[in-house]
Amino acid sequence: MKKQALLISLALVLVAVVVINFIVKSGKGSENTVMFWHGIEGREKNEVLQRLIDEYNKKTGDVKIVAENYGAADQLSGKIMAAVSGNTAPDILWWAPQQFGELARSGLLLSLDGVIENDSGFDKSDIYSGLWDASTIDGKIYSLPFDTNSLAVYYNKKMFREAGVSVPKTWLEFQTVAAKLTRDSDSDGIPEVYGFMVPLGKNEWTVWTWQCFLWQAGGEFYDPKTNRVSFAGGAGTRALNYWLGLLDKKHAIFSENNAGYKLTEFLSGRVAMVINGPWNFQALKDQDKIDVGSFMLPKNRVRATNIGGENIAFFKKSEKKLPQLWAFAKYVMGEEFQVKWAISTGYLPVSKKAAASGDYQEFLEQNPFIRVYVDSMSIGRVRPSIPEYNKMSAILGEYLEKALYKKLPAGEALDDAQKKISKIL
Repeated sequence: MKKQALLISLALVLVAVVVINFIVKSGKGSENTVMFWHGIEGREKNEVLQRLIDEYNKKTGDVKIVAENYGAADQLSGKIMAAVSGNTAPDILWWAPQQFGELARSGLLLSLDGVIENDSGFDKSDIYSGLWDASTIDGKIYSLPFDTNSLAVYYNKKMFREAGVSVPKTWLEFQTVAAKLTRDSDSDGIPEVYGFMVPLGKNEWTVWTWQCFLWQAGGEFYDPKTNRVSFAGGAGTRALNYWLGLLDKKHAIFSENNAGYKLTEFLSGRVAMVINGPWNFQALKDQDKIDVGSFMLPKNRVRATNIGGENIAFFKKSEKKLPQLWAFAKYVMGEEFQVKWAISTGYLPVSKKAAASGDYQEFLEQNPFIRVYVDSMSIGRVRPSIPEYNKMSAILGEYLEKALYKKLPAGEALDDAQKKISKIL
């Protein structure tokens, strides 16, 4: 037993030596190493990201960016708080900008206004202004745009041709097209094909999608100046009743619960139109089931879409590394990275120069599907980046679901949701 224990001890010493040598050689754990946590999904996207990071590491030489995938972004909250408590948080965190509010107000993130203002070589105006709105919490910038996207409509081109319809531009036209695309061949009252799919569930996808219709109807979701929500009332009721009307006439079907982003019904040919983003671009190109097109969300009083995407933020504990962190952030926001990332993944550039570059414009000429999303950025709005947003979304999602299930009238459901949210603001 003593001999066995001695052998184990020697083995552990050898392992420790190997690990130490690796740390020294790789720079991991040193001031020249930057830990970057992200939740980018898909093998191909991760390979693209790693390739771009490798290119950056070769250029800089003395700094090494180490990327680590943390898994599902919607399950990160617990992981990141545990990492903060254990002093193992990364230097850079990739997440939706609306998720950074609590970390910022807790004093865990670096405010970036100073470094932006003091860098004369950085052109803040090159980034779309709406993305800076999403990056701002309590009047200060706490995160930086990494990639962006918007919402539009996927449509089945073959079904459109067969029904003799064209791309709708207004709510009324959309309603008419959905009716013509719906097919009930055996007249049993249950269509085999539906014109549209309405997102169902309490989660953020339903809320995020519905906000577009609220804005299109002329409504507002939240006013940062007064810290009040205002989605209940005329515009909100019109937006929710529009969805209910499509469902009542059986021109639309519910999505899978809490999975309005899934494309199963669309790719199977059961639904002719769905709301989704540009991130499925490569997967849609690779499939051969249907011919997919895209068009901008239809307007009511105005045109509007919701801008999404992810940002990167720096933890305050890494303040000594700020020059390295900022250098990498500028690379990420710059034309070179943004063009390569956008062309390879379907995400949209955050940089105007990248969007206007020859390579990207050539890509758009060859891929009109993506151009729709780029054009939609001009009518895009953003969700509020405040710590309370997750609670706000959960409450609104609960009452949207009640209205869609007809447990409450649309107006009453929105009134109740607004009252509850007002209490937590």
